[in-house]
Amino acid sequence: MPSPHDVNQRGSPVDVKSLAVILNQHEAFLAGHHGGRRAMLKFRDLSDLDLSGRHLCDADLTGANLTRCILRQTDLSGATLFGAELTHADMRRARLVRADLRGVQMADACLAGADLSRSDFREGQLMMSKAGHLQKTQSSANSGLNAASFAGARLAQAKLSDSFLRQANLRDADLHGATMVRADLSKADLSGCNLQGANLSEANLSGAVLQGAILIGAQLHNTKIDGADLMGALVDGLDFGSIDLSKARGLRTLQQAGKTISEVLSQHRLFLKGDGGARADLSGVDLNEIDLGSVELYTAVLRGALLRRARLSDARLAMADLSLVDAREVDLRGADLRGAQFTRATLSGAVMDGVQAQPLPMIGEIFCVTDFSGARLRGAKLRAANMRSANMSRADLTDADLSGADLSRSDLSGANLSGANLTGAVLDGSGQTVQ
Repeated sequence: MPSPHDVNQRGSPVDVKSLAVILNQHEAFLAGHHGGRRAMLKFRDLSDLDLSGRHLCDADLTGANLTRCILRQTDLSGATLFGAELTHADMRRARLVRADLRGVQMADACLAGADLSRSDFREGQLMMSKAGHLQKTQSSANSGLNAASFAGARLAQAKLSDSFLRQANLRDADLHGATMVRADLSKADLSGCNLQGANLSEANLSGAVLQGAILIGAQLHNTKIDGADLMGALVDGLDFGSIDLSKARGLRTLQQAGKTISEVLSQHRLFLKGDGGARADLSGVDLNEIDLGSVELYTAVLRGALLRRARLSDARLAMADLSLVDAREVDLRGADLRGAQFTRATLSGAVMDGVQAQPLPMIGEIFCVTDFSGARLRGAKLRAANMRSANMSRADLTDADLSGADLSRSDLSGANLSGANLTGAVLDGSGQTVQ
């Protein structure tokens, strides 16, 4: 615990010249150079300063005031930020691996793309001496992260138990193995978040959005999920024994949809003919291992449906909405996917040889592009697939087989092609080249 002397200096400002000396000496310390000294900035007022890109590894910033501080790409790995004030701080792409963030206040801070792996956000309380008595400096010892943005941040194995993350933006964040016992994540956005193996026991996920989130192996003992949106979430092997799933949204059976699959398809055929009927809406429905080969589902809505190992070879799915589907190992060989939406879909291990996913002509010069943005296609087989002009931005194509595929003019910005087989693939205008 900081000494009373240290605490009494809380808020003491640092002039620009002195700070420059401290930062330069700290960088010399990190490099092992003569005259280097570790930065000791406990309880100092650094609010509104621009410390972007500085190397502050292992610095002591206990109780420091960093309100509205600009810390873009700053390296704070191993730094002590116990009880620090970081409200409205800009920490985009900062590095805070193993940082001590106990009791930190980060409401409305932006940490998009930051690396907070193995960081510690558990509760912590600073004390100060007044008239010979120790008093709390904060109303709460919990880390306050309400409305903070952690979009795309790395929080693997982070310690977030008892933290406040209400309405926080955690889209696409990596939280695998994180400990979040009793954390308040109510109304937080966890879309596409990796929560594999995370401990969410007794956490509050009421009203949270978990669309497309990976929850495989997560612990959800007595977790509150009232109103949580689980559409497209991967929930393999989860024990829901202590959870009332009826209070969550996004998961349903055909029985809950009120129709059999044959009735849905019959009504959809009439709809396509313009003879009444109704568009097929199988959103969130469990269709795992179903055989729908050669089925006509043009313009159908299958958003968030479960299609693991389903047989959809030669299916006609043009203009269909398959965003957020869990279609691991699905058979889509030869399917018509022109203009279909696969945004954030999980298609890992899918067999998609020869699919037609080029733009669908509409009226005149208008075309509808097939959208695979943010889709998971790890290990998928897309041999000789026509993906011309498809939106593949941010798609995960790790170890995918794209041999002979036509990817000309496709958008591959931010896509992961590690280990992908691009032998004979056409990549003209895609911004990619065959290595």
